[in-house]
Amino acid sequence: MAETERYIQILIESLKKKNEILDTLLALNAKQAEIVRTEDSLDEFDALVDKKAEQIAILDKLDTGFETIYQHVRPEVTQHPERYKEQIKEIQTLITELTDRSVKVETTEKRNKLAIEQYFSKARKDLHESRKSVNVASSYYKSMTNTQYVDPQMINYKQ
Repeated sequence: MAETERYIQILIESLKKKNEILDTLLALNAKQAEIVRTEDSLDEFDALVDKKAEQIAILDKLDTGFETIYQHVRPEVTQHPERYKEQIKEIQTLITELTDRSVKVETTEKRNKLAIEQYFSKARKDLHESRKSVNVASSYYKSMTNTQYVDPQMINYKQ
């Protein structure tokens, strides 16, 4: 029984750590949104993507560990739920918080994805307009340099 309580405490700590990581992901998403909104350096945006990847890797490890420990204590907890009533209640509360944060992370990720797609679409459009302007200027330059040149067939040699 003491071993089961220790494992349940590990589950609780794991859920708390997961919530902290999701909070970190929310903060990183907010920074990314700010970068896109202010059109700052995309190098910083990429660095935040790397930090988020690290946090997600930790989250995956915690998920795996949680599942392993849960499978270990599940038989005892399901047979004697009254013994672990308070811990089960705390776990349920933490899972609810975890779910809420996960939804927020997913929502901010979708918002950021849309914002970065709009950013790149605008950048592509600006690039296209720039190329178009360069081509027009180049054509104008070529046509203006050719106005000083008179083709030989236009010269009247019979004067």
